[in-house]
Amino acid sequence: MAPKKRVTATTATPTVTATSIGKGELEKDHRSLHGFEVFTVKWLSHKNESSITAATAGTSSNDDDDFSSDDDLVIDLTTDNAYHSIEEQRGCRQILKSLTEEEIQSMPDWAMPLRHYRAEKGDIAKAIAAIKSTLAWRKEFQIDKIVNAFDKTKQSTALPDEEDFAVILTHETETGKIYTRGYDKDGRACMYMRPGNENTMNEDNNMRHLAYQIEKAIACSNKNGHGKICLIIDYEGFTLSKAPPMSTTKKTLDMLQKHYAERMYRAYVCNPPLYFRSFWALIKPFVDPITKQKVCFCSGKKGLQQIVDDMGGPEKAKLHLEKCAGGVADLRAFDNIEYLNLPFNVAFDEK
Repeated sequence: MAPKKRVTATTATPTVTATSIGKGELEKDHRSLHGFEVFTVKWLSHKNESSITAATAGTSSNDDDDFSSDDDLVIDLTTDNAYHSIEEQRGCRQILKSLTEEEIQSMPDWAMPLRHYRAEKGDIAKAIAAIKSTLAWRKEFQIDKIVNAFDKTKQSTALPDEEDFAVILTHETETGKIYTRGYDKDGRACMYMRPGNENTMNEDNNMRHLAYQIEKAIACSNKNGHGKICLIIDYEGFTLSKAPPMSTTKKTLDMLQKHYAERMYRAYVCNPPLYFRSFWALIKPFVDPITKQKVCFCSGKKGLQQIVDDMGGPEKAKLHLEKCAGGVADLRAFDNIEYLNLPFNVAFDEK
């Protein structure tokens, strides 16, 4: 049967109701579905039905049989949260079929297989290994607990031998070294990073804080139909005394490239100090070639042109960007307590 393609020019999220699938329901919010949820729910239901049928008949089940139709394909070139080709859909189905039910239930969103498929340039075996590694990392690193540290409906009281993520994150955010504020012209969240505001040197907590901020920026982008974020890295006030150890830098790159694959739309480096070239030369060998192409150095009016264009032109940029990135408006000073108590998919000072 020929695949039914629906090319749309909108990023609107289609409505899909997930049915019960055995142990529980896949409850994912702030997601752009575009066919991912439809297939995932159908696949889990299919696996459960196959297992029940096989158990009743006393035979083994073959989950892959007769489950490769392209009928529900949705191609949408306006967002990264959608298939751009039939090959992508088929590749993602192979990845999904390699995951256990527990792994599927733990996916942060429906498009995760697609991101790893693209990050590994269509190599299914590598994409399967990568997604399994990331799911294991998310569990070990307790990403869900970090994300829900300030959600009173989901947080749990830390046991005596456990770390209190709310306390850790409150301290880490005190100086405003990382936070999400504003969006580019297409609705991708902008995450500001200020190495000059570093206030701790605890590597584990630095990584937890970074994960929290990336997850929040992603949630803000997701509500606008996008899965990628913009990084605005401001080096004003940065000195070598505040430079993180190389191990922290490597872990940061590792987290961004491996566990948040295909999440960065662009990174704007503002006010880089003269010695930044030496620092960049040190870390450049660890940066993926595709990632390197997304890094823009913004120095002077000419250097800021890229970020101004991406924000929707000079007038919008002046009003919505902070001064480090070419803005001129007196935006409100960052307040970490207010920020941490906002809904998770709402950026600071969002109107």
